[in-house]
Amino acid sequence: MIDGIIVKGIGGFYYVACDKGVAECRARGKFRKEGITPMVGDRVGITIVNESPLQGALEEIFPRTNSLIRPPVANVDTVVIVIATVSPAPDYLMVDKLIATAEKAGIEVVVAVNKTDIASPDETASIYEKAGFPVVKTCAVQKIGISELKQKICGKVSAFAGNSGVGKSSLLNGLGFNLEVGQVSKIDRGKHTTRHVELLPLEGGGYVIDTPGFSLLDVNHIKAEELKKYFREFAQYEVCSFADCAHYGVKAKNCGVVAAVEQGKIGKTRFESYVNIYSILKNIKEWEK
Repeated sequence: MIDGIIVKGIGGFYYVACDKGVAECRARGKFRKEGITPMVGDRVGITIVNESPLQGALEEIFPRTNSLIRPPVANVDTVVIVIATVSPAPDYLMVDKLIATAEKAGIEVVVAVNKTDIASPDETASIYEKAGFPVVKTCAVQKIGISELKQKICGKVSAFAGNSGVGKSSLLNGLGFNLEVGQVSKIDRGKHTTRHVELLPLEGGGYVIDTPGFSLLDVNHIKAEELKKYFREFAQYEVCSFADCAHYGVKAKNCGVVAAVEQGKIGKTRFESYVNIYSILKNIKEWEK
C-alpha cells in the first residue's frame, strides 16, 4: 500500500496523487458499508491495480485534521483571506466571520492585503497584525508580496477566500496558475464545465483548493459563549470583574477587553465584528444549531 492525497473526486472515481503520479481509484466497498465518504484532501492509502494507465483501489482513509461542508474538503492547512485596500472597500465583518470559523476548524489564517498600488494597506494590515495574524501586503499587478505569500503556503493545502473583486484570481496567477480573472473555478480546464472541488499543485510543493465558492461564513455552529475564544487577541486582556464575562454590553471598568479596545490595543473593527456576531449567536437556541 502506498500513501497519497485525493486531489479530485468525480463520478465515483477518486484521483490520488502519489509517488507514481495521479492514480484513478475506486473506493473499496467497506467505506460505503461504514457510511464513510472519501473527500478531496483526504490522506489515503491505496494499492495499485494497473500501472498504465495508473489505476488503484482506495484502501484506507487516514484521520482528518478537519473537514468542511462548503466546500466538501478535508485537511485544509491554511486559508488566505484576501482584503483589497479599496474597490471593494474592506468588509471587516465578513473577514472576521471567516477568521472565527477558520479558528474553530483549526485552520491557519494568513491575511493578504491586496491592491497596495491603489491605496495604502497599512491601516488594514495593522488591525490584523495587532490581532496576531501573519499579514502580507500584496500587489498582484506589480508582483509585490507574491514570493512572501508563496513561502507562507508552500507545502500546505491552502484556500483563498474573500469578497468578489479583491484580487484572488490575480494573486493566484502570480503564484503560477492560469485563471481567468474572476473565474477561480477555471484553472487549465479547457472546456470542462463541471463544478467540483480540486486540489491544484503549487510549484515548490503543496496544493491550492480550486473551488467556485470557498466559504467558512456559517458562524451559527459556534456557541455565543465560545465566540471569544476565536478572537485570539482577547485572551491577554481578559482581566474582568466576572470570570465568565462575555465582553458584551459591559463597561470598560468591569471588562479588560472593552478597556483594551478603548485604549487602542484591540482593533475597533475587530471588536465591532465580535459584538455583531455575538448578538446573533446569543439568540440562537441550542436545538437550532
